[in-house]
Amino acid sequence: MPWVYDPHSGGTKLTPSNQAMFLHQANAFAETRPWFSIFQLKLRFQNQFCYVDAFKRNDEQLFPLCRLRYFRRNIWSMAFYTYSNERYEPCCFHNGTLEGSLEEAIEMCEMYLTEDAF
Repeated sequence: MPWVYDPHSGGTKLTPSNQAMFLHQANAFAETRPWFSIFQLKLRFQNQFCYVDAFKRNDEQLFPLCRLRYFRRNIWSMAFYTYSNERYEPCCFHNGTLEGSLEEAIEMCEMYLTEDAF
């Protein structure tokens, strides 16, 4: 059986230094976005995964946005959180590829970051 690359399996474990770097990178990107005055992101890390949640600044209740799978610097795969079945579903990035950057993933989640959301 030939080996087939699957961007929605495997991954590279995120070290504490990488976690800190990606947290800083996500916060720096979020500060440039129009929704930043209303929403704040919270990143959680577990092995090769980065879970991206958000909350309104006047409400501490978190709501999940996506789960990212880390492979190497600026190479992540993404799964949206689906509220209809309360699980993460693999998806592609805006450019049609299965891999992208942390910023591209956050940008894809912006449709949920409006004043009317949650």
